[in-house]
Amino acid sequence: MSDVMKQVVQEILHGNKTVISKPVQEKSSSKPTSNNVLKNINRPNYQQKKKNHRLKVKENVHKPAAVLKNTPTKQRTNNRKELNEKSISKLNSITLAEGNLPKRNNNYIHQNQRYNAKSRLIGKTKNGGFVWFYPELSMDLIQSFQRPLDRVAVGVIQMPNSLPSYLLLVNEVIRQNQDIKFHVMWDSEANSTFTAELYDEDVGRLERIMNDLYQKLNRNSMKRYETYTAISPSSWLSRQLKASPSVEAIAFLEGISYYNNIILVDQLLEKFAANEFQFYIHKNYILFEGNYHIVSKLIGELKKLAAHHFSAM
Repeated sequence: MSDVMKQVVQEILHGNKTVISKPVQEKSSSKPTSNNVLKNINRPNYQQKKKNHRLKVKENVHKPAAVLKNTPTKQRTNNRKELNEKSISKLNSITLAEGNLPKRNNNYIHQNQRYNAKSRLIGKTKNGGFVWFYPELSMDLIQSFQRPLDRVAVGVIQMPNSLPSYLLLVNEVIRQNQDIKFHVMWDSEANSTFTAELYDEDVGRLERIMNDLYQKLNRNSMKRYETYTAISPSSWLSRQLKASPSVEAIAFLEGISYYNNIILVDQLLEKFAANEFQFYIHKNYILFEGNYHIVSKLIGELKKLAAHHFSAM
């Protein structure tokens, strides 16, 4: 029995289970342990990457907040208030545009409906003048007027004499209602009748205007003579009266015959210098133009002379 076997037997007999043998090389020395193997593996750290990603997201999210933090609270409030006002303003604009149609559109809608009033003679003045109103006419009848416009009401004035005061009435209507179209026929020497045609898409407005014109014409027709003054007359009125285009004021006395007008001007020149104003004698009126204060004084004096002249007749 070999020495090794003897030693083993002795150990067993003596109760010592430890077996001493020649040192044997452990397998672990030839192969790396599992821990060493794991250490050498280059495994990506997903948790670290996720953490870095979350930090970047938070950083980007908090950047605008840092800007807002530096903005004063009052300024942010004003910005929000301004934004709300702009939004409300836009909303109001939309509401108004839809709820309140422009006047012309309302007129157009109304014009498509049948107007209750019919064509009629509004009245006859004391001196033989006429005022008519045509709320709705076919295109065949519209052709009978000087300006055959579609979808309009027509009002007509016709007076037996051509007087400049009629021009003043028409000029005032057009000045206050610039979308109304018109056509006037008159003669400065009163050799023909005075005729004015007014055209308006607003039927109700034109009816009111024609009624008002009739009242004024009828009142003036009861007067034997009358004076009128216009400050800064329109270019249209100046052309009709053949006055200077840049005149400060015009005035006229109408209702007196041509030769009686000569008498009145002759008496007027005794009180006013001829170079202070311009005058034009016509068949049934006298026209003055010049400085407003001078024209106002001489037309007032002229009215007194006319009253004295007619009282002596």
